[in-house]
Parts: sequence; C-alpha cells; structure tokens
Amino acid sequence: MQALEIALFWLFTLAMAGFFVWTMRKRFATMKAGLPDNRFDRPGERLKGVFTLVFGQKRLLRDKYAGFYHVLIFYGFVVLSLRSLGLIVEGLVPAFHMTEALGRFGLGYQATKDVFEVLVLLGLALSAFRRLVMKPWRLENSADAWATLSLIGGLMVTDLLADGAFIALHHPTWAAWSPAGALVAGWLGGMSPLGQQVLFKTMWWLHLATLYAFANFLPYSKHFHVFTSLFNIYFRELDPQKNLKPMDMEAEHFGANRIQDFTWKQMLDFYTCVECGRCLENCPTTLTGKPLRPKDFGNDLRDYLKATPLEQMGQDKPVPEDRLLIGGPVPEGSVWKRDEEHAPWSKEQLEGWISQDTIWACTTCGYCEWACPLQISFVDKIVQMRRYLTLEESNFPTEAQTAFKGMERQGNPWNLPQADRAKWAEGLEVPTVAENPDAEYLFWVGCAGSYDAAGQKVSKSLVKLLKAANVSFAILGTEESCTCESARRLGNEYLYQSATEANIETLKGHHVKKVVTNCPHCLNTLKNEYPAFGGGFEVVHGTELVAKLISEKRIKLEQTVAADLTYHDPCYLSRVNGQVEAPRAILEAIPGVKLTEMEKHGEATMCCGAGGGRFWLEEHLGKRINHERFEQALETKATTIAVGCPFCNVMLNNAAGETGHEGIATTDILELAAKALK
Repeated sequence: MQALEIALFWLFTLAMAGFFVWTMRKRFATMKAGLPDNRFDRPGERLKGVFTLVFGQKRLLRDKYAGFYHVLIFYGFVVLSLRSLGLIVEGLVPAFHMTEALGRFGLGYQATKDVFEVLVLLGLALSAFRRLVMKPWRLENSADAWATLSLIGGLMVTDLLADGAFIALHHPTWAAWSPAGALVAGWLGGMSPLGQQVLFKTMWWLHLATLYAFANFLPYSKHFHVFTSLFNIYFRELDPQKNLKPMDMEAEHFGANRIQDFTWKQMLDFYTCVECGRCLENCPTTLTGKPLRPKDFGNDLRDYLKATPLEQMGQDKPVPEDRLLIGGPVPEGSVWKRDEEHAPWSKEQLEGWISQDTIWACTTCGYCEWACPLQISFVDKIVQMRRYLTLEESNFPTEAQTAFKGMERQGNPWNLPQADRAKWAEGLEVPTVAENPDAEYLFWVGCAGSYDAAGQKVSKSLVKLLKAANVSFAILGTEESCTCESARRLGNEYLYQSATEANIETLKGHHVKKVVTNCPHCLNTLKNEYPAFGGGFEVVHGTELVAKLISEKRIKLEQTVAADLTYHDPCYLSRVNGQVEAPRAILEAIPGVKLTEMEKHGEATMCCGAGGGRFWLEEHLGKRINHERFEQALETKATTIAVGCPFCNVMLNNAAGETGHEGIATTDILELAAKALK
C-alpha cells in the first residue's frame, strides 16, 4: 500500500511540476519576444531595493492596516517555504521527516512555523474584514482574490491539522515545541489512533494538493506577483519618472502600437500587477472621471499580451486587424465613473484595446509609480504610445499643434517672439553670460518665467533674492530656448531631441557648471534627462538655493508677510525629485506666515493637471483636475495657495476664478520670500 502511495505521489508531483514548467516557459517565451532592455546595471542598488521593498515591505506599510496583514502573510510564506519543501521530500522519500532530521534546529523551526501559521490566519482574517466590511473603493472584491485567500487559508489549516495528528500519534513530547500543533493534538485526544492516522494522511495529501494547485493557479491569476514581484523589483527602473529613455530617431518604427513594441521588462510589469488599486488613490485622472485609470490601463495591456498568440509577436510581424493596441477616441456620450471597474464601451467600439483619450489623459505626475509597491511603471508606456500617435500618425490633440509650432519656430510654446525672451529683466540689471562669463550660477528662466506674467514676477523675485545674497549669476537672454519637455511627454521626441542638442551646445559653449531654475519641469529635464545626451550640469530649484542661502545667513527675511496659506507641492519638484523640505524651510523663515498642510501633500501631492503637456490641452472629459486640487486647498480654510511651479501657479489661479473664489490668492514661495527681505 505504501509503495502505491509513493508511486501516486511521484506521478502527481511530476505532473504538477511539468504543468508549472510548461506555463512558465510560455510566460518566458512571451517576454522574450519583447524588445531588449538592460536591467543588469547597478546591481548593488538593485539588491538594496529588494531588501527594502520586498523584505522590508517599505511601500506596502504606507497603508498601515493593509501593510500589517500583508507583512504577516508574506513572512508566513517565507517561513513556511521550508516546511513545504520538507513535506514534498517526505512524500517522495517517506523515511525522511524534516523535524527529526534537523534535530533541535528542527524543533526550533517547528515552534517558529506554528506561530507564523497562526499569524497568517490572523492576516487572512484582517484581509477578509477589509474586503467585506471596510470595502475601500480602490479594491476589487474579485473571485480571484477570494480564491487566493481560500487557498492560503487551506494551506495553513491542513498543515495545522496534520501536525496535530502527527504529534498525537507519534511525538507527544514535541508538544512543548509546537504550541499550535499541541493545541490541535489536545482536541484530537479523544480520537482513535486509526482516526488520527486517517486524519493525518488526509490533511497531508490535501495540503500538498492545495500547494500544487496554488502554484499552478498563480500564473493565471492576478497574484502571479508571488513569483514575479522579487524580479520586477530587482529589475525596476532605478530613476522612475526622472528620465524617459531616448528614442532612436533613425529607427524604422516609432513608439508602441503592438505588444512587441514593449520591452521584456515592461511585459513583466503587465504580469506583476496585483490590482491593489494603490495607484488610483491620488491619480488625478481617476479622481476626476477621466478614462485613464492606471490599474485598468495596466490590466488592459496584460489582457492584450495574453490575447496575442506568440507566433504574432515577432519584431518583423505586421499587426493583425484584431490586434491593434490603440483604438479610437472614447465613444461620444460615454461616461466614466470612479467606481466602475471597466469602461462602459467595448473594444469593438474603439477598434483597439486602449482608447486615444485614455492615452492623452495622463499628466505624467508619477503618483501611480510612486504608490505602486511592486515598482510597476506606467508613464513610459503611455509616452511610448503617444510617440506612436504623434510621430507615426501625426495624430495628436489639435491644441498641441500651436505649442509644437511655437517651440520649433520661436523657442517657446506661447509662440511669442524669441527676441522678447529677456524683456522681463529690463531695468533689473540682470547680466547675461556674455557679460558675466564667470558667474557661479546660470539662471535658467524657462519659457513661463520669460513670457507668462505670473512667471515673470517669480523670475524677478529670484533675482532680488540672489542679489540680496550677493550670488554671482547670469542668464542666457535671447540665447535661451525651450527645453521642449512638454513636447517630449506629448510624444514629440524629435522636437525634444533637436532642442536638447541645441541647448546643450549653448550651455557648454558658455562653460556652464551650475544652473538654478524656478520651473520643476526644466529642473527635471536639465538635471536628469540631459545627461543621456551628453549634458551634465549641477541643477537646483530656486527654492533649494534660496533655502540654502537662508540657512547660511546670506539671506535674512525680516519683514512680516501676513499670510494664512497652504502649500501645493509640484509633482516634478516633490515626488519626482524628492524636494519637499526646501519650500517649507522658506515658509518657516518668513515672519507672519501660517502654513496649513493639505491632506495630499509632500511626495503624496496631487497634480494640478498641467503635467505631461496637458497645460496646452483642453480637458474634454470629466471634472477639471485643477478644480479638484483647488477644492482640496479650500478644505484647509487658507486664504492663499503657495506654489513652487509656474504651471501650478496658472492652473490654481485659473481654478480660483473659474469656481468663483477670486479672493483666494495664488502666489509663488519666492514672491513671498522677496517681500520678506528687509
């Protein structure tokens, strides 16, 4: 009888292992069809991320409740992995028993395992309570999720029952080392030895059958992340959002409209999403009813990947008509509601998998990537699809055409004369680099700081502050031209690269080393994206430099500026470049300023709606994003909104007027600091 049982277990194990290998080979073959992507650089930094993000659960613990029970379940699995391996070996080689073989270490492990099995059950109970009672709107209460929780619970319960029966039958002395097992053994004390033996064998088989079923279920479920998350985090983008990867302008094909246009790592992203919905919590398009919801966007790409036969995924294969990735615009009259899990339109209506409105909605604010515990990227995929529409089809929102033409012809998206770029500085005695070639800092004014009335005030304020600190600085004047950051994020990589090459040549021609700018978008471009094109400069935001000068006592803010305000963190300053302290240090140094923080602030800030080139586009669907953010500011009861970005300044000021709150002032932090100068 034992020989038959061993033979059955061998066959069962080989069958389940074979099916698992077959599935994983399909997944690997699919990813292999993607474009190459070097994710083997900086191994030390990558490994550090694995320890902090996987084993330290750093991002998951931002949500204290969900993070707590996830830690219990995660570490329960880590501890129980040895037990699972031991049970498989016991089935293949019945003479082996792990606890006996490992001696006192085995008994110590037995005690640890018992504790973690109980903790996993606690974690499962907390998870179920959250789904059944708390019901957060971002969390999908799916059959997939309940199946996973049930399988995990089954593993714990069957192992505890098997342990209890084994202790009662063979090793009563182990009770001291197995608290949970001893408790179960006590419950089974009135059962006959035969009954205990039958229970042990039944639970042993059920446990391993559940384990094998779970392993083979995961690659077909949203919980495939159990296998992929460690690899996805190791191979993560190390500088997310900071630098979009340059595109080969001599390539035959631009952007993405086929699944094989994505890299193997991006395909790994598709498989890794667990649909936790953290990306939705502060996503500006999700909160305002746009067709872009990061979770659904990623899942649509995953579904597209799964629906595309492997033989259609070669780099030289044409796209079949039923495999178009990008469809048309959202059908007229369709409505998107935040609590809907899927679009109310069909892929047949769109003639593709993802609508153009979904692609153009993104503000590239990066909240989704900042929030994702598994380091999934979204912005790069959206920009790739925009590149296809813009460069391959010349199919982009009509409003962008004016901005593109202005950047190309006049060096600014407002399409205003290049000769007027330095008019804002008239009468201020601001030197150009030609007049002050040894200046410590080049003040990169940016298009908004040069042409927009509100931006010009900020430029003048920084000049006043730098002069007060006796900082040597200069501007390029009419030699400065747009970085074309908006064009890049709208998919016009050709325009961006042309402008980048010209700007780097200008900066190098003047031997520029240090740059200060008031625009977070210019900051990110000059600091993080220019190095890929040979332009390495030390770049700081205006608030960073001013805060440093204040700390060095080179700037003294002594005049009282009575202001009851809240501060709106710009996405590209706070979340993308991690600067949240300098603006607040300046506000703290200004006499008379009272700061009340919004709920969504710091790196968790919400976008004003201008990023990703959206400043130049109309919002045709849903609520206006700047209105949503303005309402969040109103909740603080502040009478002034302080900003650190020229685009945020315009967007929130417009929202005040459009919603009938003209009495709420929007001003840049540097304007307040300049007013506080003695």
